[in-house]
Amino acid sequence: MTETRSTSSALLMLNLALQQGFTAQQCLAATGMSRELLSDANATIQARQELALIKNLAKLDSSQRLALTAGPHYHLTTYGIWGFALATSANLRSALEVGLNYLELTFSFCSITLHEEGNLAYLQVEARHLPDASQRFVVERDLSAAINIHRELFSPIMPIDDVHFRWDKALPDSFYEQVLGLLPKFKQDKNVVTFKRGLLDTPLPGANEASRKILIAQCQQLLQNRLKDSSTALKVRELIIANLDRQVDMESVAAQMCVSLRTLRRMLSNEGTSFRTLINSVRETLALELIQGTNLSLEDIACRLGYADTANFFHAFKRWQGLTPNHFRKTKR
Repeated sequence: MTETRSTSSALLMLNLALQQGFTAQQCLAATGMSRELLSDANATIQARQELALIKNLAKLDSSQRLALTAGPHYHLTTYGIWGFALATSANLRSALEVGLNYLELTFSFCSITLHEEGNLAYLQVEARHLPDASQRFVVERDLSAAINIHRELFSPIMPIDDVHFRWDKALPDSFYEQVLGLLPKFKQDKNVVTFKRGLLDTPLPGANEASRKILIAQCQQLLQNRLKDSSTALKVRELIIANLDRQVDMESVAAQMCVSLRTLRRMLSNEGTSFRTLINSVRETLALELIQGTNLSLEDIACRLGYADTANFFHAFKRWQGLTPNHFRKTKR
């Protein structure tokens, strides 16, 4: 678990708690966070702050409903590059390999492992290092989020054989069936999702090995930077992604980081990179994913990547890949 993370997950849980009638003061007590901070897409928080929020929510929510409600709100797109890497994997096995190898890029506080035995595969989700209330919350949140991600990876929906929890049932059968797709078994030895082993080798509809390699490299770089916990390049990359459709430039990023243009240029140079390198890397990665994984028009893709002129996007893409976007899309399909 890396120390620094975006506010996305904490804001998601806070908003769900507010919808259930809890107050921001109750939820954010002793977390060092405010609604204003969490609403700032460019802000970051510490993992311990999100855990403090989870501790509060686990105490407030006696119905045990909030954690399972939160899980399905974590989509592949919620996780950025990590989610794109899963979506472009050849099959579920390779997607899980990427997902588990780079689990620290997610918002999970759990240990997640894959086991195979006979005709079945087991995805086990545990958080025994946390107090009981927080442990149940993060396991139910992360396990239901994992099921939701699996559903988004597959078309049609991936069938699940069973779900086991180590604690007692707290909610009506209909609620579990609505969120998880089936009624779990309770008071079991492990928290686990069970499915047919053969599904691990089922091809994924968004598979693309070239994109996957690029995205895995991005995941590796993000993880290295995040573990350093002080990477200017990581912060700049995140700001570029957050503001990409607004024609983001170095001046606006420097302003959001509260440093001068000269200082930001020097900080990036000290890390062996530049703003132009970072924005081109982000644009190339997302361009490959959008061209191969969606039916968006090339004009829409250019707009999403922050190009005011589609022709400039075409020139940049040909420089990256040696092909025009049209030719690249036809070739890969």
